Formats: sequence, structure tokens, C-alpha cells
Amino acid sequence: MGNDLLADDAFGLVAAEELKRRFSHLDVVFTTDSGFHLLDHVCDVRLLVVVDSIQTGQVEPGRLYVSRGAGIRSASGPSPHYVGLFETIDLAKQLLHNVPNDVVILAVEVADCLTLGGEMDGRVKSAVDVVCSLVAELAGSISAKGEQQDQVSGDGLSRAIAVVSARWGSERLVVI
Repeated sequence: MGNDLLADDAFGLVAAEELKRRFSHLDVVFTTDSGFHLLDHVCDVRLLVVVDSIQTGQVEPGRLYVSRGAGIRSASGPSPHYVGLFETIDLAKQLLHNVPNDVVILAVEVADCLTLGGEMDGRVKSAVDVVCSLVAELAGSISAKGEQQDQVSGDGLSRAIAVVSARWGSERLVVI
């Protein structure tokens, strides 16, 4: 996800292009969609990994936040003006669509999400390889087990994080 017009916010697009190049057997989608338009992207998938950018100012740009979607809550109170990813998934479940029970969120800390057409910060761009490694480990944890579930077990996610931390350094990841 992201906005390919805004400096570091284009991270999702850059990561998606690299994931497509490296892993042609995976369905990789880049979208600027939001709300109910996301239904097309979240239904009938085995594993949903969302790659996006975040600007907290709490860590250095290029650090990657890793979280299970189950651990993230939307802002309190529904809004008639905005429907986010988690509200869309909840609605799809209520409508009995086949959606994953769990979502893995990979969000890179950015330096600049405001500059129109600006160049991506090098520290942010360097996180693309970390994302690719983590996605490969997550996809492998499902394929290797032959699981028919649409979620990554806690152990599978923990192993993927451990492998990527060993390869890239634990300081590159912030596990939530």
C-alpha cells in the first residue's frame, strides 16, 4: 500500500515491484485503494501481508515494524467517512467471504511522506531487502508445512522474524 507520488510513501510500490521480481509464484498487488475497494485484494487469499510506510518519529528511518494484524486496533469508533483495512476485513467476514483470519503488517519507518515527487530516503529504500526476506520466510513457513490455513502460526512468524533478524540484524526490526 502507499502513494507512489510522495517520497518515502512510495515504499509499498518499490517493495511490491521487488517482490514480484523475486517471487513470481506469489500474488503481489500494489494498491492505493482504501475502504471497500480493498475487498478485491483481501478475499480468497491464503496469507495477507500488508507492506506500508509509517511515520512515528520514534525510531530511525528504515526500521521495519512487524505486527500481526490481530494486535492492531483501528481508531475507536467507526466513521461513516472512512473505512480502513481492518473494518473491510471484518465486514467481509460478516458477509461470509473467504478472508484470512490473520494479517501480517510490515511497516517501514519513513523520513519524508510529504514531498511530492521526492526521492526515497536511502535508509528507507534499504528496507526493501528486509521486507523481501521476511515475506520469503513467511511464505515458506506455510508452503513447507502444507498448511491449508489462511494464517501464519505464531511459531511461523516468530521463526521468520528470527531468521531475518539473524540475517539483517535485530536492530532493523521492531516487533509489536
